[in-house]
Amino acid sequence: MSATLRCVHIVTALLALTLLSACSRSPDAGDAQKALEAEMRNAHLDGLLEVTDVEKHNGYEDGDGRYTVEVSYSLEAQEDLEGYTNQVKGNEELSGLDRFAMIMALSALRVEHGNFKKGDTFQRQRVIHFRDTEKGWMPLE
Repeated sequence: MSATLRCVHIVTALLALTLLSACSRSPDAGDAQKALEAEMRNAHLDGLLEVTDVEKHNGYEDGDGRYTVEVSYSLEAQEDLEGYTNQVKGNEELSGLDRFAMIMALSALRVEHGNFKKGDTFQRQRVIHFRDTEKGWMPLE
């Protein structure tokens, strides 16, 4: 076999592999971490809790461009809960309603995890649903 023909076969095989891997792409742990971090930001808890150690355990296609991913992850406290709650209570930049909502969310965290300290970690498991879009995998709400 000539060198040119061999090169053509190699390039064709590489293109086929690239196309196949692009078609089989599914949301991974990185996509799940981005979705979880966005949830923390939306709840105004990203200054209190950091998402770490995201691990994908399973995933399956639901059809119509939707995909379900089962993950485990850790939440690491970036501050003491009591200190963070006091900051929220004293934050005049927040509306009264926002402050109330955040204090309620922090109270729920206290019920679930106690009065945690900076550096404490909590193990979580979740199922996250995604939709395949032009911009990649986007979490469904």
